[in-house]
Amino acid sequence: MYKKLSILHFIFYIFLFIGCATKTIPVYSIINTPYIKVSDQGFLKKGFNYKKLVIYKDANIPVEISIYKNSICLNKRCYPKDKFVKKLSPDYPKNLLDNIIEKKPIENLGKITKIKKGFLQKNKRFFYQIDDKKVLFKDKLKKIIIMIKELN
Repeated sequence: MYKKLSILHFIFYIFLFIGCATKTIPVYSIINTPYIKVSDQGFLKKGFNYKKLVIYKDANIPVEISIYKNSICLNKRCYPKDKFVKKLSPDYPKNLLDNIIEKKPIENLGKITKIKKGFLQKNKRFFYQIDDKKVLFKDKLKKIIIMIKELN
């Protein structure tokens, strides 16, 4: 009985540790949208079922963008993901911010061109470039820029 209980405890702590594990990356970010204008250093945190970008705007109160499966929270005020992204532009796919943070291609943005340590997607309106340490998304029509550069 004692051995079974200790094995169960061991398994419980392994799942607890794995489930709570987060990866924190120091970053420099620029976000320029109609609703968010910030550029400074911060952290990108990736955990189980969430991503969070925290930017310390000139050492003032930080700007927090948390991305979950069905919602995006801006400074702890949450919105349905599709409505938040469509507010930026009705042309954007629901998973735009997920793809930017995860360094994945964006659907319907154009042909993917391989570059050294990454890829590039562009057309007349959009420019999206990924390499091993930097993500840059530009929408020329809406004048939106999202740049995340890893500092380590």
